Amino acid sequence: MKISIFENATLIGEATVFALDPPMCVAMAKFAPAPAYDAERHANVINADYVGDRSGILRLELPDGKAMIAEAISIQDFPEIDERQVDLIGIFEPSFDELFSQHPSFKDYWDSR
Repeated sequence: MKISIFENATLIGEATVFALDPPMCVAMAKFAPAPAYDAERHANVINADYVGDRSGILRLELPDGKAMIAEAISIQDFPEIDERQVDLIGIFEPSFDELFSQHPSFKDYWDSR
């Protein structure tokens, strides 16, 4: 699943989900920055240093244009190795189950219980 990340109406990047933590309603995604992305303004972590919570200025959008709401949006940026990840923490709208019930990590978790 691909998710767009915005600051107000400005696209700052897209994230492609690669893993889930179902009991915590967390999705981990590879982050691809857009030209408007600024690590100093948008990232929570830069080169392993925590610089602050940016959740308040960011919003998430699903491929169909609907909003995704999470308790926190955490971008980790490692420019020295050109790696970026975003963690979507506490996803609650749409429900985590509704969004990810077909994802392999979701199925693996619930099948093993």
